[in-house]
Amino acid sequence: MGRNQENAFNILDKNIEMLTDIKYIYTKADILAKREFVKQVFDSNLYYENGIYRTPTMLPMFSHKAQEMKEKGYLIYQKKG
Repeated sequence: MGRNQENAFNILDKNIEMLTDIKYIYTKADILAKREFVKQVFDSNLYYENGIYRTPTMLPMFSHKAQEMKEKGYLIYQKKG
């Protein structure tokens, strides 16, 4: 990469917008990467109970969607407190 930095930066410039598309990143990831992503977002506290996922912790950058996820029946986010 030391000799082809310009080429690497050109590839990065063409694809940088995909790094902000979490759905795209998750869809393209293999199963291990998906597990690591979920582990990071939910601080290893995600569990399944009574037909719905639940968590007491979530990264703040994702918590703004918690109410929408609850309304759709995907996730119940109950903050520790």
